[in-house]
Amino acid sequence: MSDLLETILRTILSVSLLMISIHIIGKQVISHMTYLHYIVHIALGSIAANLAFETKLNFFNLTVSFVIFVGISVLLSHLALKSRTLKKWIIGKPITLIDKGKILEKNLSKINMSLEVLTENLRKKDIFDMNEVECAVLEMDGGLSVLKKAIYLPVTCNDLALQKADISFPIELIVDGEIIFENLTRKNLTMNWLEKELVKRKLVHKDVNYMILGTNNQLYIDLYQDHLK
Repeated sequence: MSDLLETILRTILSVSLLMISIHIIGKQVISHMTYLHYIVHIALGSIAANLAFETKLNFFNLTVSFVIFVGISVLLSHLALKSRTLKKWIIGKPITLIDKGKILEKNLSKINMSLEVLTENLRKKDIFDMNEVECAVLEMDGGLSVLKKAIYLPVTCNDLALQKADISFPIELIVDGEIIFENLTRKNLTMNWLEKELVKRKLVHKDVNYMILGTNNQLYIDLYQDHLK
């Protein structure tokens, strides 16, 4: 086998293993980078890179190492769910940085975070005045969660004693002229209902590029031919 062909095959396997590992470990490796997931991210990436390009390294040994590492990370995640003590060591724990409007300097010191970095993270939350903050917590993934003081919180419908119509998750009914039957079933809608809605607008489903039932149960329809002026 030529070096080029071997590299191509190893790269394909490497990418395949990475895709499979994401499904096994969970999408939180991408969106929720805790201590454990940070280590997993670096180690698996390094092993996969060596598997793809280092043809001098044993193919089988690297694959076994990759699989074992995925298995260990899944096991540690499972143990973290079962034990609060282990969870603190494996995943970490949230740290309160501001409580009742007061900055907790000792907690900042524990994580080596300066006041400049804290204020920068607050600005990213659209908070430029420290007086607005009631509580701030550094989450396990490194993100900052902030609770504003009551007087700075936005007014809600509940505050104004207003009733708001129920909202639901938007769902696609037609995509590229094709009816998504499973979504109709999920929303307890029938083909008869869909056809009536299309007839009201003098349409057939083949005319529709995109049709979605929105959060307020209103239909949004985009046609292939929009006749823009």
